[in-house]
Amino acid sequence: MILLAVTITILLINTLLGYLVLVRNYKSGSNLIFFLITFAFSLLGLVNYISIRVTSPDSILLWARWVMALATLHTFLLVVFASVFPQKKFQINKFLAVYPISFLAIFAMSLTSLVFKGIDVSGGKITVMPGSLIPLYGAWVIFSVVAAFIILFKKYRRSANRLEKLQLKYIIAGLIITYTTLFTMNFIIVNVFKYTDIVKLTPLFTLPFIFLSAYAIIKHRFMDIRMVAARSVVFAVLLSLIGFIYTFSMLWTDRVMFPTSGSVLSVWQILFRAALTLFIIFSFQPLKRWIGKRTDRIFFKQSYDPEKLLDELSHTMASSIVLIELLFKVMNILIDKMKVSKGFFILLKDGEVYTTQGIGYKKNLRVNPKDIEALTHDGICIYDDLEEGSHLKQILKKYDAYIAQPLKNDNRITGVLLLGDKSSGDIYSKQDIRIFEIIGPQISVAIENAKSYEEIQKFNTVLRSEVKKATSELETANENLRELDKAKDEFITMASHQLRTPLTAIKGYLSMLLEGDAGEIKVGQYEFVEEAYSGATRMVALINDLLNVSRMETGKFFLEPTEFELTKMVEEEIKQLEKTARDKGLKVVFEGRGKINLYADEMKVRQVVMNFIDNAIYYTLQGKIKVKAYKEGKNACFEVTDNGIGVPKEQQKNLFTKFYRAENARRTRPDGTGLGLFMAKKVVEDHNGEIIFHSEEGVGSTFGFRLPIAAKIKKQDHLAEAAKNVAAETKVADAPRQEKDEIIKKNKEAVPTS
Repeated sequence: MILLAVTITILLINTLLGYLVLVRNYKSGSNLIFFLITFAFSLLGLVNYISIRVTSPDSILLWARWVMALATLHTFLLVVFASVFPQKKFQINKFLAVYPISFLAIFAMSLTSLVFKGIDVSGGKITVMPGSLIPLYGAWVIFSVVAAFIILFKKYRRSANRLEKLQLKYIIAGLIITYTTLFTMNFIIVNVFKYTDIVKLTPLFTLPFIFLSAYAIIKHRFMDIRMVAARSVVFAVLLSLIGFIYTFSMLWTDRVMFPTSGSVLSVWQILFRAALTLFIIFSFQPLKRWIGKRTDRIFFKQSYDPEKLLDELSHTMASSIVLIELLFKVMNILIDKMKVSKGFFILLKDGEVYTTQGIGYKKNLRVNPKDIEALTHDGICIYDDLEEGSHLKQILKKYDAYIAQPLKNDNRITGVLLLGDKSSGDIYSKQDIRIFEIIGPQISVAIENAKSYEEIQKFNTVLRSEVKKATSELETANENLRELDKAKDEFITMASHQLRTPLTAIKGYLSMLLEGDAGEIKVGQYEFVEEAYSGATRMVALINDLLNVSRMETGKFFLEPTEFELTKMVEEEIKQLEKTARDKGLKVVFEGRGKINLYADEMKVRQVVMNFIDNAIYYTLQGKIKVKAYKEGKNACFEVTDNGIGVPKEQQKNLFTKFYRAENARRTRPDGTGLGLFMAKKVVEDHNGEIIFHSEEGVGSTFGFRLPIAAKIKKQDHLAEAAKNVAAETKVADAPRQEKDEIIKKNKEAVPTS
């Protein structure tokens, strides 16, 4: 019964393994042939068991011949399997075309007396008598097994596929173990030593080949077998160690501690055994861990911790924002930890190659974007898992890659990661593939972030270049403008100097005419001369403004502070402008609040006061003008308020800039220059004061200033040229007769004779 149970168990295992291989891919020629081999082995085992159990000589002879026939069948199938594997389709070569004929002949011969001619029952023992062609039969079987071995070994030597080589290695190992055992037990021991009981174990001898071949076909990631082997060794060593400790302890206690005890256990023996049992229970896990660590060093010396690897990759991808640096670091980690021989990143953008980064390749690959797009359609591509001759397999071979990991972001192709074989000689395990599945999306996101950063950097570089270029152009244009402005200022200065001398003479002579120095003039002539005198006065003022602006630009506009009484000065300026105001029907009202002594440049402050009052008169059509001078703490204040045209709100911010005039002012007074307010602000600011201004269009305006009464102004050692000229020109109209003659004489000498 035991033999029957063992036989049935082995036959079921064989059949089950063959079935698992077949259902994995029933269209594969290799899988089908392997299933037939297992089926033949199962039949052989069953027939072998029957031949052992029958008792009549005729039955023994019949079943013995069938054992030999089935042996030729599975040997024939073995050669076919060796010729076909690992291809999925049958490829009939010259050997397979001739070999089946010899098989049919040997198969038929094995059922005749040529192999087993009869039964010998002499000596009380039944023996099968070999026939005349039994040596030929044996030679054919040995030839077939050796041929299968040679075919498989040649494929192993020629194969460049690491997984295929490993599969062939397992099959060859199973072939050697199984057929060496079968030949030794069923031929040498039976025929030489005449010991036939060993034939009963024939089905058991087939297991190594069936198991290893099935595993090689079914499994694609052989890391699992290491795990099984490692854990099997751990538990075997652990159980042996615990068994030894328990057995040794029992024997030691029975012989040393309790030698006189009988069959009945004493209390102390029970307690000792209980304590020993508890010790074994609590020491089981520590011993398991201790043994496991040492076996892992043997079985997994090339392995890595997947959690640590993922953590390191995640940290690298989170901390690296430069694209090339990111690709290099990720590739370097994979090569170092997973023992990959080489790797290559290929990134795409808009269907074109964006960038590449590789390690381990002797030269840069010529990349075709269409190849990369093809590799990214169906998930991870593994060379050995692809159909022989398939397009994807050809692409991987072209780029000398074993694995292609697609890189996608939101279903958009980013690129692909190509990896070569493992430098350790292993193939990629399930754990490796799982790692790639996890990090693929993470790498894609990190690459997109790095590409965005790179594009921003490129944009910034381009922007900086454009800004630098524009700045250079602006600097050049600005330098040209400064040169033009300088030339303009020089021209204005020169022209103003050249114009001021004759104009001063003209103004002087006209003043003398008006005062009757050249004789009495007629009433009609007086009006003409007076109008000419007013025009000359305005022209002199305009020239003085231009000279002052020019001096401001060249840094020659100096202050010459003296102490004077502000209220008195304002009254004088109002008196000079009263006639102009009356001619327009306006009234100027002055509110002076006490005596205000001010330390400032009197001539320039006088110009500012005159300018503010004169503007109020010009831009007020009717009503009155209110002028105030008062103290405010440590400041002297001056204000001119009118109810004139006012300044539009949107134009007020530009009012005190050079040559600027509001639109309504240009319409009211087309001959203005826009220099008066500019110079007024400059004078006030040079005195460390501030302008007072507020206005509303159509309602009126208030202009004024607030100056420190005792401002700290750096005094020049010499009188500024502008102050001299303005003072001289101002005195012309009011100077005594002899002074006018001197001025006129001086001006005549200065006028060019040409």
